[in-house]
Amino acid sequence: MKKYFAILILMNILISCEKEANIKLPEVKPMPVIFCYLSPSDTIIILNLSMSQPLFEKQNQSNYESVKDAKVILYSAQGNISLIYNSTYDNYRASTTSYPIIAGRTYKLVVTLNNGDVAEAETTVPDKSMQILSASVQTITTNNNEFQRFKISFQDDVGQTNYYRVAMATIQSYVPNDTTYSETGIRNTYTDANKNGQLMEVSFDSYFPSNYGSAAYMIYLLNTDKDYYLLHNSLRNYQEGNPFAEPSLVYTNIKGGLGVFASSNKSQYRLNK
Repeated sequence: MKKYFAILILMNILISCEKEANIKLPEVKPMPVIFCYLSPSDTIIILNLSMSQPLFEKQNQSNYESVKDAKVILYSAQGNISLIYNSTYDNYRASTTSYPIIAGRTYKLVVTLNNGDVAEAETTVPDKSMQILSASVQTITTNNNEFQRFKISFQDDVGQTNYYRVAMATIQSYVPNDTTYSETGIRNTYTDANKNGQLMEVSFDSYFPSNYGSAAYMIYLLNTDKDYYLLHNSLRNYQEGNPFAEPSLVYTNIKGGLGVFASSNKSQYRLNK
């Protein structure tokens, strides 16, 4: 109750203050915002690059647009490769055919803007994927609202800390050989804390309509690095536009910029309805 009184008192103080204050805020220049994820199962390396918008400056819509003229290079023990801007997809790309992503290997990303600013980061790809051993789904109705509760099991790797993310897509088959996938928005993350080397059993809920014509579900289990896990946890904790929410910073591991350069090793499991 004391917290609510404190908020009311603070609001009254703020409302009663009518004197204008001239405060010189420090200058903060835009920084490159980078998102890039590596996985041995991917056929394309993709990097999204834009510029940040300083909080106390006049909003500039162009800062949210993609940066198209940067130099983007990926380094590892196998040499290096340049990611080239693709105007069709509005991002930087390179094929893994000529530069495969290898489990257990460390990669360094260097992004150089045309003004000379440099942003960089490193990631080590998890050395193996974890196979889903079993999966099930149950339809649950609560207060006339229906959702699906999924449960999966997999064997955790012993001797090291592991980080996991679950993703899922529905599979719709309208006619033979005509199959589409729909992302369900599952973003659940887990660790093997207190369960190292044990059988992991996790559950997650999907509110995607069960009568949408789904023939099956494709469940993805990502064995991720720590940076990937921390980013998705921070995104889940961040509540944009809620003035009464606890402040939560979005995680970044980019030196000289914002965003994340991370990696995962993925397995998949088809669950038929």
